[in-house]
Amino acid sequence: MSPEYKVTLDEKLFEVEVKMLDEGGVLVVKVGDQSFTTKPVLTEDGTWIVNDLATDYTVKILKRAGKAITLEINGEEREIEWERQRKVETVKKTAGAAQGGSRVAGGIYPPMPGKITEVLVNVGDKVKSGDTICILEAMKMFNELKANSSGSVKEINVDVGTMVTTADLLILIE
Repeated sequence: MSPEYKVTLDEKLFEVEVKMLDEGGVLVVKVGDQSFTTKPVLTEDGTWIVNDLATDYTVKILKRAGKAITLEINGEEREIEWERQRKVETVKKTAGAAQGGSRVAGGIYPPMPGKITEVLVNVGDKVKSGDTICILEAMKMFNELKANSSGSVKEINVDVGTMVTTADLLILIE
């Protein structure tokens, strides 16, 4: 599962999916049916240089307020609104228990942002407290994420390659 977003630009709604292609920062950005390979680089003055492997674009974040962002793209000011969809789906899957930033009992959350490199369980598997259930790569280290309780795997909300944050419910054990 890759991060998915709903982005509104010029009153048009776009579904956007972002995948990290490699550790060098190359991203594949899918907008609707079109895919773009990009490599964003942050400069010292806070401007991003985004190269789509053909053209360089300069992008600067001018203002951020909730879901609204004002960007300057090649000198032109643009406003977008965005919403990350994967988090919304996770909240729905856990019947509202994770709303307001609280954590779900039996939920496995990453201790730091990173990329899931292995998922060692399947829905329905029985696990014991302390069993390794997935591997998180963060800061070039592989971290074993362990079950914090015994029970059955109820949900798996990640796939190998998923980029995650500390707020993401990875696996639910009941």
